[in-house]
Amino acid sequence: MLWQERNLSAKEGLGKATLYHPFSLLLLQTYSSVINDEYAQGHLVPPFPQSAEDPFPIIQYADDTILVMQGCDTQLLHLKEILHRIAISTGLVVNYHKSCLLPINKSQEKAAQLASAFGCLIGTFPFTYLGLPMGLTKPQVKDYAPLICRIERRLSASSQFLSYAGHLQLVNSVLSSLPTYYMCSLKIPAAVIEIMDKHRKNCLWRGSDFRKNGYNLAARNLVQRPKGKGGLGVINLSLQNEALLIKQLDKFYKKENVQWVKLIWQRYYREAVPHLARQKGSFWWKDILRLHVKYRGIAFCTPKKGDTIGFWEDLVDERIYSNSFPNLFQFAKSPIISYWKFRTLEDQLEGFNIPMTR
Repeated sequence: MLWQERNLSAKEGLGKATLYHPFSLLLLQTYSSVINDEYAQGHLVPPFPQSAEDPFPIIQYADDTILVMQGCDTQLLHLKEILHRIAISTGLVVNYHKSCLLPINKSQEKAAQLASAFGCLIGTFPFTYLGLPMGLTKPQVKDYAPLICRIERRLSASSQFLSYAGHLQLVNSVLSSLPTYYMCSLKIPAAVIEIMDKHRKNCLWRGSDFRKNGYNLAARNLVQRPKGKGGLGVINLSLQNEALLIKQLDKFYKKENVQWVKLIWQRYYREAVPHLARQKGSFWWKDILRLHVKYRGIAFCTPKKGDTIGFWEDLVDERIYSNSFPNLFQFAKSPIISYWKFRTLEDQLEGFNIPMTR
């Protein structure tokens, strides 16, 4: 993936190497270490500002690799030289035609020039990485077609041979679990969830006849009620999706040592509290940040530095100061001031508009 300021493109894949031999895994680790060594020596420049301790932005799982780089001929040719050196030292050949370059904010002529220099193809968005649709815009319903097809194949393969109890087990154990991988990373559109719910409902009530839709023998809210409360325990996919995305939000607020967390904090929230500032960033991040109300409703703040906490609106020390001190809150200069900024004021009266009275 190539990125120059706001110009981004992507180079995916380094050739398919078999992973059944430990030597292949060693090669993948060697590739990552060589890239980071070149970055440490200043030969490769990251596409966005980051600290010197952070590794070069490379995403690698098994033999699937995304490399984020500047859209620069010099950088790209240096990467090709690195791959050439690795190929000579290992005796293997890099299949450049199995890689692709995806340009962002680059002209077709520039993209063709870069692809020709590297010897790879030009790809288009969205592309698939580890089964997930990756693109510049929010995935459409058609981008979830592989997931819907997997659910339909499970229905046609086994559901006609099961009893009602078997159908319930199939829905809870298989059909409700298939979209979990997607829901951990993406906000699933309501239309896609509706399609999956339709398949789960038909599977649950149609009996042993595969061609029969079947009647609904219980209301939807009863079906999704936990078994301990008299329901069938069928997972509510919308709530499950939100719960899994809130885990990502928890990583963000805790500032865990994850590359995307560091990038978003450095890029957008150096001097602001995320849920009190204007929404910024990609569709993916906006979808996650919109869940901050539910996240803050189930979480409590333990102030350390306090730059992720709103002084007036967040639950601190088991109370929300704007509710505990409503008269004082009326005179606050900045209702969205962070806990850290308020505590570091030389005179805390500076945080209030003092009324002029006789």
